[in-house]
Amino acid sequence: MNYDSHSQLDIPINEKVKGLPGLFGLQLEEQAPYEILKADGGIEIRSYKSQTRASISITGEFKEAYKEAFNSLAGYIFGSNKTSEKIQMTTPVILQETASKEWTMSFILPQQFVAQTAPTPDDNRIHLEECPLHLVASISYAGINNEEKINEYTGILKKWLKKRPWYIPLSDFKTAQYDGPLTIPFFRKNEIHINVKHIH
Repeated sequence: MNYDSHSQLDIPINEKVKGLPGLFGLQLEEQAPYEILKADGGIEIRSYKSQTRASISITGEFKEAYKEAFNSLAGYIFGSNKTSEKIQMTTPVILQETASKEWTMSFILPQQFVAQTAPTPDDNRIHLEECPLHLVASISYAGINNEEKINEYTGILKKWLKKRPWYIPLSDFKTAQYDGPLTIPFFRKNEIHINVKHIH
């Protein structure tokens, strides 16, 4: 399974032009803010501030579900909402398999938005939600985001957590992607996230 289905995404040409600096992995988009509480090699425990997410769940084969989810969320931030407002793209894009062949993708909205005041999506499958302050165990890697790499780095992260029982996993893994379809694969930044609780 290839988690990089960028080639078939329906991204407007003007947005692709804006993304040209990202060709070499230069990330100009706003990133979800966090504080690093612990760093151990490529693994970090992060505290993320509260954030507003636009999310959609699609059932089906991964490639088709990924494309449909991304295009629906991209349409929302490009103006497919009740006020036709364009919303700045942020990173990362979060993806999780929430059930068998059900995929939930989330775009994190810029910090000035909250769920109650963000534009209402035209697509009623998209829901806006507040994600409160939370801890995440994270591991980063570069390149094509395929099943082999996801399994490899998820395994490393889970093994690290298992040796540190004071971090209790609260979720299954999620993938976090930072780069757009024009970024050369070598420069792409990917992460595995697992929500955790720290017991003292």
